[in-house]
Amino acid sequence: MNGFEQLRLEVFNGLEGKNGGIPMGFERLNKYISIRKSTYFLLGGLTGSGKTSLADDAFVLNPYNWLISDEGKKSGIEFEVIYRSMERSKVYKLAKWTVRQIFLDQGIDIPMGKLLGWKGFGRLSHDEHDLFLHYEQYFNELSEKIHIIDGPDNPIGIAKNLKEYALKNGKIEEIDEYNKIYIPNNPNKITIVLIDHIGLLKLTKDLPTKKQVIDKLSNELRYFRDFYGFVPVVISQFNRDIANPIRIKNGDVEPNLEDFKDSSSTQEDADIVLALFDPMRYKVDDPSGYDLDRLRDTTGAKYYRSLRLIKNSYGEDDLRIGLAFHGKTGLFKELPRRGEMEGFDYESLYNGTYFLK
Repeated sequence: MNGFEQLRLEVFNGLEGKNGGIPMGFERLNKYISIRKSTYFLLGGLTGSGKTSLADDAFVLNPYNWLISDEGKKSGIEFEVIYRSMERSKVYKLAKWTVRQIFLDQGIDIPMGKLLGWKGFGRLSHDEHDLFLHYEQYFNELSEKIHIIDGPDNPIGIAKNLKEYALKNGKIEEIDEYNKIYIPNNPNKITIVLIDHIGLLKLTKDLPTKKQVIDKLSNELRYFRDFYGFVPVVISQFNRDIANPIRIKNGDVEPNLEDFKDSSSTQEDADIVLALFDPMRYKVDDPSGYDLDRLRDTTGAKYYRSLRLIKNSYGEDDLRIGLAFHGKTGLFKELPRRGEMEGFDYESLYNGTYFLK
């Protein structure tokens, strides 16, 4: 099969509806990007900005809930997520997701600390415990699609695991003596490889620096994207230069490609680069012009993040979308455009009802 024949096959698959993507749950963002095979995503943010919660929303939970909906079932698309949670344990991850789903379905806010019985949060009532048990089937079914592997690992171990997964779910065939092709068992399945976060990779004897392990893993993920059609989603921290007093004084603290920490290889390898930013942290104006004073309540709790599409290899970039953020549950939801905020019910942000509409 020569290059044009492969292209013709892709065009035919598109006509047959086999190249459809999975929506990320954000209507305006979905006009520019969606989850499709062979696409490498990079999501950056500062510590505490909510980048992991956004990744969970956009690449795990919103897609899963869409795929089990009537519309998702009709699409014929399937997906699996190999979730490398190097920062949080599997138990904490599932606890946060449970709190999120209960709030979405029932409008009931059960703090994660209360769910887990942490000191100072009180104990679950019998009704709350019964409600928690009601979600056992949901999470059992979710765990068939979302495979959480917690704890740090090195690039070699991650690549070995991914190759084993690929060969269990497809086969490699030789086209000629110089070329091979991967044929998945299910051509309609999208496999996401989520790395949270890449700065926590383990060093090795042969890769003794943070830059080397990041470069190695990014190179491996690029290969799994190109050969196997996987969808890498890498979460990364920003470096400290954003907090440089000169940048803050000049109001120039919105993240750029150069602000990703430790290595430039992820920005170069990624097809789509997203940056999550909290302008309130630095007391600067919002890049999109939202009224930040109205996007926090009287206690100081912040309900806003700016999401910037910095790089998009397949379309428009340098776009910003205002996101409402519900920190208790990790939920994100698009805000109306800045020019459409007149008459917006800000109280619905503070009491959480905006996220349930």
